[in-house]
Amino acid sequence: MLFDLAHSLYIGISTLITILILIISTFYLKEQNHKDLFLKFFAVITIVLHYSDWLVDFLTTGTAQVTAAHLFAFAPCHVCMWLLLVCAFVKNKASIWFRLISEFTFYLGIFGGVLGIVFNFSYMDNPTLANWFVLHGLLGHSTMMIGCIWLLLGRYIKIRVFNVISIMFGMLILLLDGVFVNAVFDIFNLPEINAMYLLSPPFENYPWFNPLFFALLAVVLGFAITAIYEQFALKKEDRWYTKLNRLYNLKVKQKTEQGNSKKD
Repeated sequence: MLFDLAHSLYIGISTLITILILIISTFYLKEQNHKDLFLKFFAVITIVLHYSDWLVDFLTTGTAQVTAAHLFAFAPCHVCMWLLLVCAFVKNKASIWFRLISEFTFYLGIFGGVLGIVFNFSYMDNPTLANWFVLHGLLGHSTMMIGCIWLLLGRYIKIRVFNVISIMFGMLILLLDGVFVNAVFDIFNLPEINAMYLLSPPFENYPWFNPLFFALLAVVLGFAITAIYEQFALKKEDRWYTKLNRLYNLKVKQKTEQGNSKKD
């Protein structure tokens, strides 16, 4: 049962620990190689936690069961943890591809991490923290969220309105991943996996909470939050609408000059 004593304690304690880790790390980690190491650690530990139930199963029963979650990224958080690993180990962090992936990973990691802890499906089915299969999923969402938030605090990304482009790019990644995974399960006549909730919404009582709604909400909220941030944190000349206006004026100037050159 969600929000029972054990679940509530995990939410509260994990939130406090997450905040403390990020505050201490932001204060003490100043050199870039230390920041990179911090990011790599939480990216790797998230993957290790994801697969740790294999080891626990083997040590307790003598066998380890392979599940769909071990082989396929069929949920948004599965994709997020792998994208975080890419962000941590990619060398060229100045490329446009890193910017697209890292900005999307930041937002997805926060949103997915919160949902994965507060509305954890494994905990719904088996409401106990004594079961490692349940606990490792909660811990993995916590470590993933720390790594994703560090993308901002470690100054790998900046909050800007143009982050919306990265969000839309990331939504395309989730869509393609979901289509691919669902197709694989269909081709091999496996039980329906409902990757990325493309086949049915995650909550039967809320059919409107589907991938299309989620994508639109992500774009709208992303724009609103970053626009408000820019309004208070940036000078007018650095805000998104000023940049678009400069770009528009530059295009108009170029067309005018081209027209004059043709006349001459």
